[in-house]
Amino acid sequence: MTTRSSFFEIFGRLLSREQIRDISKHLSAAGIEYSAEAFAGYFVLNVVILTLLLAFSIWYVPSLNKMVFGLVLAILPSAYAEVVAILSVMLAVFVVFFVLFFFLSSILVVLTEARRKALEAALPDFLMLVAANIRAGMPLDQAMWYSAKPEFGLISTEIKGIIKKSFSGSSLSSVLDELSERFDSKVFARTVSLIKQASNTGGELAEILERTSQDARNSFLMKKEISASLVLYEIFVFFSAAIGTPFLFSVSSKLIGVLEKAFTYLPATKTSVQQFSFFKPVAPLVTSTEFYYFTLAALLVTSIFSSFIIGVIRTGSKNEGIKFLPFVAVSAFIVYFIVSTLLDTFFSSIS
Repeated sequence: MTTRSSFFEIFGRLLSREQIRDISKHLSAAGIEYSAEAFAGYFVLNVVILTLLLAFSIWYVPSLNKMVFGLVLAILPSAYAEVVAILSVMLAVFVVFFVLFFFLSSILVVLTEARRKALEAALPDFLMLVAANIRAGMPLDQAMWYSAKPEFGLISTEIKGIIKKSFSGSSLSSVLDELSERFDSKVFARTVSLIKQASNTGGELAEILERTSQDARNSFLMKKEISASLVLYEIFVFFSAAIGTPFLFSVSSKLIGVLEKAFTYLPATKTSVQQFSFFKPVAPLVTSTEFYYFTLAALLVTSIFSSFIIGVIRTGSKNEGIKFLPFVAVSAFIVYFIVSTLLDTFFSSIS
């Protein structure tokens, strides 16, 4: 494991120290005990390898080559072959980087949000127990240590692993800062800040913890009530993204396809007839193939934003929406292809 981490760290050093610190912060909040440089190196190496594989596929897989080169030529019709090749490789780099970055970021966000929810659910009861231990005469570090009961779950594990550093000589302030960085929670960060201020100024720490515990409990219950009252909005957003939008796109796509076929068999009208006609039929400016690719991209983008909206409605955090993205996206594409298949079957039966 150490040899593998050292190998990835070589590539991770290509990133700046500020980026490495930012990655380390996200890994810590997600509860992943892994070197930030090794994680960055893993990402960079995968981007290089997957880009080479995708570029190789673009060049040697005929269907993929035709699709990518057609996309580039649609944007730059008069481009030289060398320019098209360079742009194709750049497109491969962009696609691989975006997909891999989104995938790894989604994993970190989901883990971070799960830890935050587990922490904030157990925090009120934990703070009440810490306050009771302080009233019994214990110092703060011992009160937190003895309050870390197994029934509190994640917060007990983290506190037992970090707070013991204060027993070996580390300052309590630095230990609390390290504990706060282990969670991406504003509620917990404010709690730690209040504890530090009360310890430094000699305030009534037990009373502050009790009030903070009550505020955290009220905030948790209020979020649940708000989420329950907005269920209809979640259903509406999901229906629009997973059913309504793909249905309309499939109907529009079939309509464009029918008009394309109709205009191929439409006889050319004479100029004298066109001069006295108020209705001049014109073929669709967008082909069915172009609209098909646009539909796939639009469904994906709609699913992403709809998932974020559902996450904000449900929990107040857009990061929670990442959990709903696979379900919304898969549902939207299934509805689109099912409706398209039914329409193709219907029109083929009457033609």
